[in-house]
Amino acid sequence: MTSEISVPIQLFIDAQQQGYAKKLQFFLALKLLYKCGKTELDDGELLFLELTEEIGSRKTTLKYIEFLLGKRWLIYNTKTGYYIIKSFDRIRSENNWRVRLSYPVDFNSYRNIKAITGAIIYGYLHKDFWRKVRRKKSVQIKGSTYHFLSPHFNYKEAPAPLSVLGIGSIFKISATTASRLKNYALKQKLLEVKKNYGTIIPNKKAMELCLDYNDKPNNIVFVEGNYRFQLIDTILPLFLFKKRKKLKT
Repeated sequence: MTSEISVPIQLFIDAQQQGYAKKLQFFLALKLLYKCGKTELDDGELLFLELTEEIGSRKTTLKYIEFLLGKRWLIYNTKTGYYIIKSFDRIRSENNWRVRLSYPVDFNSYRNIKAITGAIIYGYLHKDFWRKVRRKKSVQIKGSTYHFLSPHFNYKEAPAPLSVLGIGSIFKISATTASRLKNYALKQKLLEVKKNYGTIIPNKKAMELCLDYNDKPNNIVFVEGNYRFQLIDTILPLFLFKKRKKLKT
């Protein structure tokens, strides 16, 4: 099957923040399988979903369905006996998710929820970083200056410095989770990540004593035979967002 759906990025972000990634994966399976927007979910369909999603018990499947009914992303029609699968734009409207960016998924990719979420989070902030640079003409971060060189500058080919601490603060997730999501996306080749390091530190112990009086986090790492400060990774998304239509005001 070559079916593809364009999923609003807020769905992935909200699922990460609220802890329902597996249930989102189940919902995406329904959206991909039943493009007509409705399904009976009889025993045969449930068994197929359980085999596809590697769900170990009918109890778990029914919990997923109950969750989606609670979110009103599934609506049961008692007259017809069918479940109505709500459209993404209805979900966006009901949650006032006005960001139009979406991520395309198909049967080969929709299970990679963590990798997709990592790609979306870093990809969105990559886009936002270069938007700010374009507005301000230049931005300085930890001694490095980034310029929007000309109106023809293609930011989509330019890496951006994106800190896991910043990601965690903006998206209300821990820095550890932000780092893991980045690694999931990296493994799926959705992001290109470059590690950056400062100049050589000749005396590590002396530098650590100095850092005791500095309340800003500074990581000293041993790389290429010397101690150096670990700087912010620069990241380049290896995918393109799609756009959904604007919500009606």
